[in-house]
Amino acid sequence: MYVEARKKLVEWLRSQLIGPAGEGSLRMSPLDRYPTGVLHPVEPDVTGIDPASTGRDEAESNLLDEDDEHDVPAHSSPESDAPTLARPARRRRYVPPSSVGFSCYVRGNVRLSVTAAAAVYRGTEERGERGRFQTREYTRSELPETTVAWSGTAVPIETGESLWGGRAGIDIRARPHRDGCILTVTLCNRSELDPDAPARERTRERVSKSLFEARLECVVENGNLVDYPRVDPSLLADEEQEIELQYREQRIYAVGHGAAANWDVRPGCAARIWSEFMPDAEVPMMSVNIGGDDAVLRLARLAEAPMLHELARFVGGYAGWVAEQERIASGLPGGAEQAAAKRISGRMNVALDRMRACVRTLHDDRRAAESFRLANRAMLDQM
Repeated sequence: MYVEARKKLVEWLRSQLIGPAGEGSLRMSPLDRYPTGVLHPVEPDVTGIDPASTGRDEAESNLLDEDDEHDVPAHSSPESDAPTLARPARRRRYVPPSSVGFSCYVRGNVRLSVTAAAAVYRGTEERGERGRFQTREYTRSELPETTVAWSGTAVPIETGESLWGGRAGIDIRARPHRDGCILTVTLCNRSELDPDAPARERTRERVSKSLFEARLECVVENGNLVDYPRVDPSLLADEEQEIELQYREQRIYAVGHGAAANWDVRPGCAARIWSEFMPDAEVPMMSVNIGGDDAVLRLARLAEAPMLHELARFVGGYAGWVAEQERIASGLPGGAEQAAAKRISGRMNVALDRMRACVRTLHDDRRAAESFRLANRAMLDQM
């Protein structure tokens, strides 16, 4: 029941965020109704930045709009009376995305089957008896799912396929890497907004030329899809190195551009990769198995009296686990991995020392032991 309920919840969320939600004709702009999964039309001669992908100094240097460059007040410099230009108020320019894709690493004589799908909305305008426009409605229609084949042995290769009468396209780029190549597959909205159209007309044009529920899927029919190359640990920050170390057993077959990438890789089946605007994953429950009597973890038992011997044994078990992790870390291959493991084990040893000190305090200080008992009672009553 849990699995089925969770599946229904995820499907409902996806329909509300990406669409379609099954509400029939919309009486509001679909760009307002569905906030993700949209590829917007291209605005000619307009560029923007993503503040999350640039350094602060680089971002600040690109925030000035073109119209602001000649509209800057002057003031006098403290060192002289000559007027100087003041720094203008910076405004971030956001350009909505017009493409989505992913990159993967393949080897051998590669042959791909790439499928794209999307939906569009068209606005209806009906006049009443007095010639006034009625409430504007938007009707959804699906574009035909289109599949293109691609194969290549020599790299670099860059190709493009036109879709849906030129309003979109699939671009594939192959770049050599070691004994294989990195493939980047992208679905692009190639429709352009009219820069000379009035603001009201541009808003309507943006809706009619946007691609909703955009989906891109790639099937590796021939060749081998292998693990995507990892970043050199020496180029990562300390926290990133530790995350890479802790999740080193997880296999990554693709990285997304503009959305997440998901995959289905099983022996004997052709590997599939697809774009995912709303990724989901089920997080396994954490185990509290301590390898023995777990009464030490029960608030009801601790609320009666501190179990000093049991607590000491519990801390001893944690110490053994820390020692085992340090033994595993000693066999790691690289210097960056070793350094990350030492930082993690150092924090675990700090926690271990604190736990030992707390058990000693409960043993030596009756008031501390009574406070500990009352604290567990308060938490138990609250629960």
